[in-house]
Amino acid sequence: MRAFPPEREEDFAPLLPEEVVRRGLAYFQEGRVRRVFRLGERLWGEVQGSGPEAYRVEVGPGLVGRCTCPHPRFPCKHAVALLYAHLERKAQDLAPLLAALAPEEAKALLLRLAHLPQVAFLLAEALAPERAFREGVRRMRQAFRLGGGEEEARGLLLRLEGAGREEVEAFLEALLQAPFDPEPYLEAALERYRALGPRLSFLLGLYLRHPSEALKEAWLRLGEGRPEEALALLGGRDPEGRRRGLRAELLLRLGREEEALAALKEGLEGVEDYLHLVGRLLALGRVAEALRYAEEARDWFGKDPRLLPLLDLLVAHRGLPEDHRARFALRPNLEDYLALKAKLGRAFAQERPALLRPVEDPVLLARIYLLEEDWKALDRLLRRLPPKAYPRLAEALEERLPQEALRLYREAAQARVAEGGRPAYREAAQILKRMARLDPEATRRTIREILQAHPRRRALREELAFLLA
Repeated sequence: MRAFPPEREEDFAPLLPEEVVRRGLAYFQEGRVRRVFRLGERLWGEVQGSGPEAYRVEVGPGLVGRCTCPHPRFPCKHAVALLYAHLERKAQDLAPLLAALAPEEAKALLLRLAHLPQVAFLLAEALAPERAFREGVRRMRQAFRLGGGEEEARGLLLRLEGAGREEVEAFLEALLQAPFDPEPYLEAALERYRALGPRLSFLLGLYLRHPSEALKEAWLRLGEGRPEEALALLGGRDPEGRRRGLRAELLLRLGREEEALAALKEGLEGVEDYLHLVGRLLALGRVAEALRYAEEARDWFGKDPRLLPLLDLLVAHRGLPEDHRARFALRPNLEDYLALKAKLGRAFAQERPALLRPVEDPVLLARIYLLEEDWKALDRLLRRLPPKAYPRLAEALEERLPQEALRLYREAAQARVAEGGRPAYREAAQILKRMARLDPEATRRTIREILQAHPRRRALREELAFLLA
């Protein structure tokens, strides 16, 4: 890129996304650039966005800079508007003018400028950045109490480079009270904190109160470089198991696998503990051990739906009847049913009633009855179900019992029409569309019968018209 600031539109426009250039030019032409000035190779200014407060923009060589707007990428449209304003107005460079001032003149100028509220705020940031940052954190906390504060958080992120360790710690603590997701702000603030001689104890305290992924990762990265200090901090009460989880994770990263697994095994209490341990064992290639703990979890917490990943693991690697039985109890499915039937042999007939009794999915039951040609059970199932269940059942019956499927589609559509209202008519049209895949002529007859039964329902005719075309 040529010397900065640019002299022509061609110096920056081809380097930026066309949409950003177009919107930035529109902002400039609408007169949204309130002021622009130059300091050496950098442009500064204010651009009015959609809110009441103008955004402060800074652009330098390489189109690198910052803007107080919420846009995640730079340059944004406000920066582009500032560049166009510079081309139009050719802002005077303040650097040589300031350099020419005598010390007393410079001091007198700053004193005069300090009487302007906006300038005074900028001077406070420049002359006492840490104090100004703490004041910003205080205002952000107040905004949180009123349900806002995200704009204040973004503003503080732009000033992180001038903040010290204590100020960044105050910012991190305050973010935990945010009424919005603080994770993106935590990540940026932690990046700055790592450069300031961070305290492991402080980060651990934050994580124990607010178990965020960003805080966890920041603590672990620091702990890898200071392992003895980090591990010493992880003693004491641990009712929620967070210290134990951190200890195991840190030990794994340090290559101390057996110690890490011992920490995980020591705290096995709930389903999540078993899930974590089994996942770690699988990642380490210790499949047989993982299966033993998955089986133990199945025996302890067999009715907890969170066990499904472990039951899937047991079925995939062993496929014992008790594995299929446990998974079927949590998630009834045809695969486990057929597996149990094949593996139990004659004993399956005695278990079948108890296996099917809690199954609530009529489609699964219909598929099972069809496979076994249990026509009486299928007939009882169809008789007790309401018309709302017919469309899904009809799909299951289409291949083996097409005439019964047609009947179910027809009765389901008629029931929707009887409810009245355009949404119900639209549902009926979709049911009839599926029916038409089986028998187009029977579907057209059904539509004509419905329209003849309800001649005054114009909305119904409109919804069904496309099926008669």
